[in-house]
Amino acid sequence: MHQTKHRATPPDRQGATRQRRLAVVLALVTGVVLAPAASIADATRTSTPITSHGLIDVRQPSTTLLNPANQSSTRVTKHPSRKPTPTPTPSTTATPTPTATPTATPTVSAPHAPFGLYVASSPELPPQFCQSTTPPLARSTHPVFGVSSGAPAYNSDRPNLRAAFELSRSSGEPLLTQTVAFVGSSARFQVPDGVLVDGAYSVRARAEDGAAVSEWLPWCAFTIDTSDAVPTPGVPDALRISSGPYSGTQQCGAESGAPVVGTGDSPGFAASPTPHIVGVTYPDLSATFEIGHPGQEPLIRKTEPIWPSGLVFGTGVAPGTLTPGSYQFRVRAEDGNVVSAWSPWCAFTVTE
Repeated sequence: MHQTKHRATPPDRQGATRQRRLAVVLALVTGVVLAPAASIADATRTSTPITSHGLIDVRQPSTTLLNPANQSSTRVTKHPSRKPTPTPTPSTTATPTPTATPTATPTVSAPHAPFGLYVASSPELPPQFCQSTTPPLARSTHPVFGVSSGAPAYNSDRPNLRAAFELSRSSGEPLLTQTVAFVGSSARFQVPDGVLVDGAYSVRARAEDGAAVSEWLPWCAFTIDTSDAVPTPGVPDALRISSGPYSGTQQCGAESGAPVVGTGDSPGFAASPTPHIVGVTYPDLSATFEIGHPGQEPLIRKTEPIWPSGLVFGTGVAPGTLTPGSYQFRVRAEDGNVVSAWSPWCAFTVTE
């Protein structure tokens, strides 16, 4: 019996045969024309990665490019594109340059507008306020104008507060403007002689604190008429004090010294009108007394009619009204809107 002998294929040739078979399969799959077996084997070894199990690694796609010089195909493996990772740039946050805050120039707020504008025939006469339904009537060619700064809060922080008065004719023609300081919460201005004559005028006022000013008050119309003016009464004289109704009098300014009364006394204050013979010229003559401590506002202010005899001005206070200390009093004569000047102060002492 004829026996066929089989030759065993050497192991190295078996490996080469397997590789050629794999190359053929790859060529059929990719559609590439087979090159000579040796070229394909070389290309396979250089361009196609083989796994340890003899399989083609298809996880990395390949692309065939033609070399224009020899039209030969060259397999180039292109990996999926990867965007380059940007290199982080160190943060260079600029420190902001501090901006200098402009220093605001302090400004003084406008003062509160004054109020209570009035006109008076003289400093001693009662004021006639402009908000009255009856326009003020001055019996003098040098009347007094005044205003108030208002509550103390309006004036406490303004030591330089002043009042400006503006005077004009009824036609609007300006005559003068005068600025005066406030004394406490009031300011007043008296027109000098030779500026005004009988006629119609207007006045207004505002508050000023340096360059800061308030609004002007409304114009106040007033009239000057001196045709029916009553002569000013004389200044009272012969001031005196008594310790009671039936006591003798102590003259002010006597060489014996200032008058003295006790706290338990009922002191009386008196003066004589001038001229001493009072006629029909002053049908309503009276006197106003002011009593208080030297250099201070009066504690007592009283107006009394002249005594029936027509020769004495007098008033009194109850026992215990005045405590021990130094005092003074003065008096002036009044008849309606005409008022005399104040008498000199008369100093006196109150004892226990």
